[in-house]
Amino acid sequence: MCLCAGLISDTLNLTSPTTTELDRDMLAWLTNIAEVDATQFTHDFFASGSLLRKGSVDELIGTDRKQFNEGGKFISISQVEEMDLERFSERADEMITGLERLISNKGYDVALLAVTDITKHYSKIVAVGDPRVIEALPFDEISKNVLDADGVVSRKKQIFPAVSDAIRCAAAISLESI
Repeated sequence: MCLCAGLISDTLNLTSPTTTELDRDMLAWLTNIAEVDATQFTHDFFASGSLLRKGSVDELIGTDRKQFNEGGKFISISQVEEMDLERFSERADEMITGLERLISNKGYDVALLAVTDITKHYSKIVAVGDPRVIEALPFDEISKNVLDADGVVSRKKQIFPAVSDAIRCAAAISLESI
C-alpha cells in the first residue's frame, strides 16, 4: 500500500509529465497485489492530507520544498498537491507573507509556492522576490504575487525550467539597460 501511495503521489496517478512506462507497469502490478483501485486511492490519499485546508503556512511552504542555485540566483520552489483550490484565495496573503519571511530568513532571491490542483491539472503559483524574474515567468498574473499556470503540475519538468528561463531573460534585460 505504501509503494502505491508513493507512486500515485509522485506521478499524480500516472498523469504527471514525469511519469515513465516503468511507473505505469509498477502501479498496475502493485494495485493488483494490494487489491486497491488507483483512482479511488488517489482521491482518498490527496483528500485526507489537504495542507491548504488544515496546514500552517510553514507546512504549506516547507513540506515539499527544493532549493536551487541557477544563474547566480538562490531559489526556493515549494509545491503542494490538492484535490481542489477552493481555499487558495483566502490563504493567498498568508502564503505571500510566509514566502517573504522565507526570503528574509534564508536569503533567497526568489521563492515560489505552487499549489497544484491534481484533478484539473493546473497550478496557482505564489511568487515573491526579484520582480524582474517574476515578471519574466511565462504564467498569467492573477494578482500581485499570484500567477495562474494552466497545465502545470511538475516542478521538475515545468516550473523549474520556466524559472531558469526567466532568470536568463531577466539577466539579458539587465545587461541591455547598461
